[in-house]
Order: sequence, then C-alpha cells, then structure tokens
Amino acid sequence: QKIQFLYFIENSLQPSDMPALTITKELLEKRAAAVRTGGKGSVRRTVKAPHKASGDDKKVQGTLKKLGVAPINEIDEAYFIRGDGSAFFFANPKVQASMQSQCFVVSGNYETKTPAEMLPKLAADAQAATKAAI
Repeated sequence: QKIQFLYFIENSLQPSDMPALTITKELLEKRAAAVRTGGKGSVRRTVKAPHKASGDDKKVQGTLKKLGVAPINEIDEAYFIRGDGSAFFFANPKVQASMQSQCFVVSGNYETKTPAEMLPKLAADAQAATKAAI
C-alpha cells in the first residue's frame, strides 16, 4: 500500500510544482517505533519525561529545618580551602546558619581553583579590607 500526500503552502505552489511524497507502510512503522518510549503496546511520546530526583533534596531541606538554620544575606563569595592547597570557590552562594547548633550551610555552584588562581584575588580583597578599616 502506498499513501500519497500533496501539500501546498497557502496556495503559493501549484500541484505541478510540488513533488508527491510517497510514504510506505514500512516508513510509517519505522517513524512510529522512533517515538515509542517503552515496548509494544505502550503510549507513544515524542519526549521521555525526566523523573524528578527531589527525594534527597526534600530530606536535606527537612534536616535543615530541624536544625533551625536561617538565611544570611549579602555574602558575595566563599572559599573552602582543601588540604592539598586547592579550594572550592562559590560565587554568590546561598548561606544559612544556626548559631545554637553552630552549623553553617553553604550551597550553590562552585569551581575548583588552584592556589595560583585564588591568591591574587585574596590579596586584593585583604588589601581593600585594610584600607576600609583605616
């Protein structure tokens, strides 16, 4: 069996100008199999819906709520220096703290920096802080 489709774009093309598109049963089955996400008899979807991995995040938020952390605003950056000299650099981190339990939570995207990359920035920040204190 063959199915022929003729399509026109707002009558701008005449039937003689437009080639006929021939679609066979095999071609239709191949296209239908491409959009099926499961086995035979499953629902066809063009995009497989991603599962939300919010189970761990909910547990973390529940634990933080039990600790009674409160957000601390106006923190522009944070460094966590590791034993090998490299550091985790957080730009605009979300910082939360609980003074009763002496707990600080820093979250956000971070970069790993070497000492050579972070020393000029730390020196400039220290110099600016001493000028402001004077």
